[in-house]
Amino acid sequence: MDGAKITVELRPDQLDDIVDAVLAYADDCANDREILQSMPRVDRDTVSELLRRESALQTLASFLQHVQEESE
Repeated sequence: MDGAKITVELRPDQLDDIVDAVLAYADDCANDREILQSMPRVDRDTVSELLRRESALQTLASFLQHVQEESE
């Protein structure tokens, strides 16, 4: 399957909804991180994982926004 691609066709409103959902999930990760860091005993691994996930989601949202701008 080297070089195989999956084509996805979305209406602009559907892509907007996906970007909004990805950004909302990134915000949830940031909020969870903040809550965990305010606790007396902080689980550093969980906080690091939330930060990694938040960064990946923000990168994905930025890419999707770029795709959306290119299609306009």
